[in-house]
Amino acid sequence: MSSCIPLDKLHVKVDVAKNKTEDVPALHPRWSQKIQFVTYHAPPLDISDRGQCEEWADRLKFIEEDLHWALQLPHDKFWCQIVFDETFISLIDSYLRYAPRTHDILIELPVDTKSRHDEVHRLVFMTCLRMATHKESKEHHITPGVFGEILYENFLFDIPKLLDLCVLYGEGNGQLLYKMIDNIFTTQPKYNYDLQNTIPTILQVFDNIRAKCGVAEVSGLIPKKLTNPGQEQTELVTMMATDFQDVVFYLADTGTTLASFLDVYPPACSLFFKEDFVHHLAQLYESVIPQIVTSLKKRKFDSHSHKMLLRQKTQEAKNSLLKVVHLIINTCCIQPLLENIGGDERVEDFIHVFTSILNERRFLADFESRHRFENYQEILLQSPIEIDEMRLQYIQDAISSAFTTHGRRRKPTGGTNRGGRTSPDGSPGPMEDTGAVGTMGGATGGAVGGAIGGAMGGAPGGAVGGADFTAHADNFQVESYEMEGACAARKTGVELESLISSVKDLLPDLGEGFIEVCLEEMDYNIERVINSVLEDKLPPSLQDMDRNMPREVSQPGEAPKSLLDGRRNVYDNDEFDVFSRDSVDTSRIFHGKQNKMDKISLDDKTIGSEDKFRLNEAYGYVVETVTAEEASQYAKLYDDEYDDTYDTNNVGADDADSADELLHGRPLTVPRILGGGNQGRTQKSSESESQDSEDEKKQRDHFVQDPALLRQKAEQRRISQRRGQGRRFGQGQGREQGQEGQKYDVKGKAKGQGQDADVLKNRKFKEKNKASRGNHNRRYMSDKKRMGFGGGP
Repeated sequence: MSSCIPLDKLHVKVDVAKNKTEDVPALHPRWSQKIQFVTYHAPPLDISDRGQCEEWADRLKFIEEDLHWALQLPHDKFWCQIVFDETFISLIDSYLRYAPRTHDILIELPVDTKSRHDEVHRLVFMTCLRMATHKESKEHHITPGVFGEILYENFLFDIPKLLDLCVLYGEGNGQLLYKMIDNIFTTQPKYNYDLQNTIPTILQVFDNIRAKCGVAEVSGLIPKKLTNPGQEQTELVTMMATDFQDVVFYLADTGTTLASFLDVYPPACSLFFKEDFVHHLAQLYESVIPQIVTSLKKRKFDSHSHKMLLRQKTQEAKNSLLKVVHLIINTCCIQPLLENIGGDERVEDFIHVFTSILNERRFLADFESRHRFENYQEILLQSPIEIDEMRLQYIQDAISSAFTTHGRRRKPTGGTNRGGRTSPDGSPGPMEDTGAVGTMGGATGGAVGGAIGGAMGGAPGGAVGGADFTAHADNFQVESYEMEGACAARKTGVELESLISSVKDLLPDLGEGFIEVCLEEMDYNIERVINSVLEDKLPPSLQDMDRNMPREVSQPGEAPKSLLDGRRNVYDNDEFDVFSRDSVDTSRIFHGKQNKMDKISLDDKTIGSEDKFRLNEAYGYVVETVTAEEASQYAKLYDDEYDDTYDTNNVGADDADSADELLHGRPLTVPRILGGGNQGRTQKSSESESQDSEDEKKQRDHFVQDPALLRQKAEQRRISQRRGQGRRFGQGQGREQGQEGQKYDVKGKAKGQGQDADVLKNRKFKEKNKASRGNHNRRYMSDKKRMGFGGGP
């Protein structure tokens, strides 16, 4: 029976004296052991200092051993050590305050030291998780009410610690942290009151940042002091480089811590919403972020890497603050509408929030670039509540106007067919730069937790407080917060199942397989998947799919699908396809040519006629036997190499021929396609015509004559032409000159002596008429002979 008693009611009998016992509570200081736990320190500033690195490594070794020992304690001993040992709590507080955040990575540390630090990081989380659990088993548990009092009265947990836990372990451990924080807030409702009182402290932190930047507090009751234009901007430009770096780091750590806490524990968003936190955050963003961006452009830095680091931290601060606003609006206004909770009240809250920040135009432009107002508007219009669309259109117009003036297009994260981001009204500026990833000069760990803990006052939890506003340098490296978009790795395992379950909670009628395909198509964006399904605006590739399609779950022992299953090739399933058959006939596979005839040369006189015939067959040369008659026919075929230079000359036209020779003029050849034959230029008697027709029937009609015969006839025509020219010249100009023929001098005298008029005339004539004697009309004459005109005599 005693084993089921809670620890707070359990008593243990102890021998005090001889034959005398005393009942001592199980949760008592006497059961705790006197051990001095070592506090955690930030990594050394100078990594090259071997002494500091060894000292820090030894400290990590002691912390690792102490935490291992504490976690192995039984339930009652562990709680006695936690409650009554202040050094143990100091160790947890120091680590939560000075440990590097999730967006900072240790670099340039030895491998063994870095692995030891990772182990300490894990042990601290396991210790905090055990501290937040009131029931470990049926035998070991604490009454919930008493458990809450133990946590609150001994300051085992407070709001600064919870904030630091979320920023340190929120990435990858969100579900465990949510259960842990929810258990703390459930067993001790006073933490809700502390969180509500913490919000004004956070707003005071915003005022401190604004004052550090030289920006006056925004208040409608106090008139703003008149200053010269640009005087407020000179504060950040002229301050020391270390102070400017502290402001940027402090603002980035503030935004990252708040975004991590609200992302892990969404119920806290309602408390921030009641305090009009969105309006104050928008004012901080509007007044500080542009000043910092302007100062980064004007200030001079020692190195380019330092400037890139501050740009990265500024971009990180912007993303975190915008994420905080999105989480508050989505949790307090949009999510209740999707769950049919609230109704008209949630719509009015949504409109009131955006109406109150319409004057913060730079904030609206940057918020629109990250979270489009159209997405919120579509969800509101799909709800069954009557909404004045004119009010929503007024807000949309104001946001579009602000975006047109101050906004920048966001780089698309995927292909254009997957819905890349576009601006509402376009943007005059270039695409927004997400900032270069550089080596971080330091981190202000626990800035928000320290400020809040110090401001709460009187609590031992203030040991966490007292803002450490000094940044540590050269120890960390910044990781970009931007998503990888279409280049991101495919999500699997627990992460994919979490996304599928999130969509299925809102749309239970959809199959898990269909949800998985939609998530993969839309870059694993839950909001886009839900909106596309509700609006029935799925991509064409998903419209014809079965919405009840289940997931393909591989059976235990089933071999995973190979990439060869989807292989498609023109050589699939042939005799040499090694992917479809186990054995291949290797005798049919050889390299190069294996024919023995390849080594035979045609110039070799020793080879026989049979080998030559086989060699000709192998290379496609077939020797055919041709008869004499066929050879004569081949010889009379058209030869393109025929010399047609003198075909157009009217040979013998100017000769003093006899009348008989004139009767035997050159016949006119008519193409066969026109039904013609050889027709004489002179009229013949009927007897000669019949004689010629009979001869033509007997003689075979060829398309062209023998080229050799044509060349012989052409040579005869040239000889007769020269003879005729001699006769003509002899008749007109004298015997001696006519014998040799007239010579046209085109050479003339030597250069520089001048030329006669006859030489110039002859040159001009030759230049003008050389086309009739040159080789320029070769194609024309070839076509002319092919059609049957201008043939030989």
